[in-house]
Amino acid sequence: MGLKSKLNRMKGHLQLEKESNAINLNEKDRLVENNPQKSSEEITLEEKWRQLGFFPYAYEDQVSYQKRTFYPFQKEVETEIVNVYDWWQKTEKDHPLSCKGVPLNRLMFFDTETTGLSTGVGNTIFLIGYARMIDNGIEVIQHVLGDPSDEVPFMYGFLEDFHEEDYLVSYNGKSFDWPHVKSRHAFVRNRVPKLPQFGHIDLLHAARRLWKHELPSCRLSIVEKEKLSIFRKNDTPGSMAPLLYFDYIQEKEPDYLAGIIDHNDQDVRSLVSLYVQLSKRLAFMDRKLMKLSPKESIQIGHWFEQLKWIDHAKEHYKMAIESTGNHRDEAYYKLAILLKKEGQINSAMDYFQKCISISSFPKPEVFIEMAKIAEHQLKDFREAYTFSCHALDQIKKKSRLTAKDANQKNGVEKRIERLMNKL
Repeated sequence: MGLKSKLNRMKGHLQLEKESNAINLNEKDRLVENNPQKSSEEITLEEKWRQLGFFPYAYEDQVSYQKRTFYPFQKEVETEIVNVYDWWQKTEKDHPLSCKGVPLNRLMFFDTETTGLSTGVGNTIFLIGYARMIDNGIEVIQHVLGDPSDEVPFMYGFLEDFHEEDYLVSYNGKSFDWPHVKSRHAFVRNRVPKLPQFGHIDLLHAARRLWKHELPSCRLSIVEKEKLSIFRKNDTPGSMAPLLYFDYIQEKEPDYLAGIIDHNDQDVRSLVSLYVQLSKRLAFMDRKLMKLSPKESIQIGHWFEQLKWIDHAKEHYKMAIESTGNHRDEAYYKLAILLKKEGQINSAMDYFQKCISISSFPKPEVFIEMAKIAEHQLKDFREAYTFSCHALDQIKKKSRLTAKDANQKNGVEKRIERLMNKL
């Protein structure tokens, strides 16, 4: 079956035209013209891979293929990266996204393509790609498994370029990509270097923290469009990788994998952009230009609060309050809770009151917290009783009570009974 026929079979999943690195059906004929001695059947697999920019990597009489692509920085992008990197170096506390102490060129933005979606031993990694920031640009390195029997040079070539000084940055890599690497490494571990110890930042967890409430999904393709303004054209979806690799193995036509190779290349470069944009949001960079939604600011503040970066948490809650849109009442509530913990009782009460004033349906928790302050700190039992009654009213307004609501209702009723006795 010819290449065009093969791709037509996938119509609806794969578009034929690509802006760059397109599948070129005439490439083989041009090679024959330049080498009249050879017929198209005589063109070797190595020569076909060279047409896609890959060069052989030989080890122990086996061969895999490697490609290096350089993308020069635009000046503003380089400035953003440097600013973000410098901010992380100055931070005093630890954070899951921190690259403090890691040389910039040791950050490895990493992704794989496999023959399946699970991490079982039956699945094979056939493409490892990663991007590094070097002088004046980004270098993307890709390793391709030319034949399933050639895992030794494939894995050796990758590990030769991967060291303990490196810091992996991935998207779901902790749960998917790296367990796959470990599984495949186990098959050839006596013939290749050991897997190094290294740091690992998984950007999927950060993306979910910030955007799971506002995006339909946190798949990288959706995050790219909605948050990075990256719009792929004629992209080959990663879900096609297993089928395309199987077809390549059957007919030894590297052109079948050209779309997946481009897809992987964009994936790792998108991880660079995503890391920069996430870091800018955490660091308050370009505050006016970023236009964070109130929910984004609240989620970042909550993250900082969990990590005990209290000042940063307050700043993000205040940013949410200053913005327009929904969720401002949630920001008032969270900021009030922080102030209460710090003993700033009057300020906390003010923020609780503001939370109530802008909310069409204040949460019972707001009145409960105010009742606690009135009872225990202010010793104003009548005020505490009033707040408790408001909390009970809000719970009763709910059309359906969950088990959590029922427990909350029971607690409020006991509080009201206790306050009535005090009164």
